[in-house]
This record gives sequence, C-alpha cells and structure tokens, in this order.
Amino acid sequence: MSLKELNLIWLEGQDCAGDTISIKQASNPTLIDVVTGAIPGLGGLKLVYHPTLMFEWGEDAAKVLIDAMEGKYDPFVLILEGAIPEEAKATPGVYCVVGEYKERILMLSEVIDSLAKRCAIAIAVGNCASYGGPPRAHPNPTGAQGLLGYLGKGWKGALGLPVICISGCPPRPDNIVQVIGHAVLAGRGVAPLPELDEWHRPVYLYGHTIHEICPLCGFYSGGVDAHKFGETGCLGALGCKGPITNCNAASIWMDGYGGCTKTGVPCFGCADPSFPDPPTSPFFAKPPMSPFITETVKGMWGHIKMGFARLKRRKI
Repeated sequence: MSLKELNLIWLEGQDCAGDTISIKQASNPTLIDVVTGAIPGLGGLKLVYHPTLMFEWGEDAAKVLIDAMEGKYDPFVLILEGAIPEEAKATPGVYCVVGEYKERILMLSEVIDSLAKRCAIAIAVGNCASYGGPPRAHPNPTGAQGLLGYLGKGWKGALGLPVICISGCPPRPDNIVQVIGHAVLAGRGVAPLPELDEWHRPVYLYGHTIHEICPLCGFYSGGVDAHKFGETGCLGALGCKGPITNCNAASIWMDGYGGCTKTGVPCFGCADPSFPDPPTSPFFAKPPMSPFITETVKGMWGHIKMGFARLKRRKI
C-alpha cells in the first residue's frame, strides 16, 4: 500500500466537539504544519472529511463518506472524535446520524463498520472516542463505547497497527497533532510507532501520572494542602485525581501556558478510562487513599536510601 498520498477522515460521534477546538490550538507542530506538509515525512496528507472544518455540507459532505466507504479515498487514516452508541437500543429510532444522502441515513456505527475494514490507521481522539467518556457514564442509556472497545484491543488496521488512543476531555492540543503525526510516520515506515500502554495510549505522553509531574507536587512532599480554592498547596484535599490519572496536562496546556493544576484546578481524571465514573467522580470528592499511602511509604524509604547515599564520598 502506497502512502505517499494519505487522506484523513475525521468523524464526530457522541461528543461536544471539544477535541476539534483543542487541535486548532496546537503549536508544536500546528495543525496547518501537518496538513500542508511543513513537517518532514508528513507531506501528502489531505483532510478530506471533517464535519466542522470541511467546506462541503449537507449531501455533498455525506457523499464524501459514501465514496470513502466504497474505497474511493483509500488509503486513509480514520480519526474518531466522540463515542459510538449501540443503535440496537434505539429501535425504532436512531442515536447518532452523521449524514444523509439521497434519503439514506448514515449512522455513525454503520460508517465506522465500513471504514474500519479499509482504513490504514485508526486513531481515537478524546476520552469519548477512546473509552466512551461522558456518553458511556452510568447508566449509559445509549450503550455508548469508545473505538478501542468497539473494534477490540486485538484489532489492527491495514498496516498492522492497533487502535491508537489520545485520551483526555479534551486532550492537550499538541498531544493530538503529535500522535497523528507519529502514526502517519509509523505507517510510512519512517519511524517506529511509539510504545503504547495497556489502554493503547502513547507511553511518552501518558507514562506518568498528573501527580508525578505536577508543579504543586513539592507542596505535597512538604505536607502542605490547600483546603479551599485560592490557598497555596497540594490540591488533593480538594478532590484532585492526579495520583490516579496518567496524563501530561498538569504543567502545560499550550505554548508554556495553562495546565489544570498549574492554574489551581484539581485534576478531574478526564484522561482516565473510567472517566467520568468512580473513582474519578464525584469531581470534588477526595481520591482513593491507596495511592497516597503507597507513595508515602515509597517516599520515606527512598529518602532514607538517598540520605545514606549522600554520606558516601563522591569521586570527581
């Protein structure tokens, strides 16, 4: 399969379009850098379908999906934003329609079923697309699920790559653009696919918890808690889910600015597969004690070892 020219097909399911808003803020690189080929190895990309960003609308937009399902846009990257409902539960109605063409209703699940058989790479953007997110939250009346659960962890695209998840509600802008870029480079054989964790998230972005890289972590180490908003200290007492959430959004959102805890907001765990169900909710409820106990014990033992190590003379 030649990937010199590669189309991007971005679908929106049960979502709020927050991931689309996020990706437009990307700066390292920007979305324009990627789609215009300014980044080495990423030339030849064409965004042929995005319900928010494309010029076509109505039946003209739906025709793009019809053509894609018939193979006219092969090879392509399937990018999903939003959860996928179980349409069987909607009988006699429907839950998620992404277009209509000549009186034919195109349901999201129908389009994904077809495109998943043809796509070179499949990427889930945001928690809803990755694991179901808020639409999947208890009691989940629509039977919503993410692309990873819908296709299965064992699914592989035409290039042998698994579903790649970029979790978050929404994810950091640069996370989205960088992962799409890495996936394309991997598909073209230019670079290896980044290591993925058990939830198919790139480890280099999701390998640490919010707590581990939090700019307020020093206050936790010093035993200083904030007990009301505006106070200086660790936000654990205000419900921060940083110790149980793997993500890199704590210290920076874009261009060196932002970041949840950096701006005084407790982490709500939006990058966790369980979000927004427990243990990431209720949002302002204190997180489970076990991570704090484990960290305290490990920290005490680590500081003891570090203390003894500092007693040894070091040769220079």
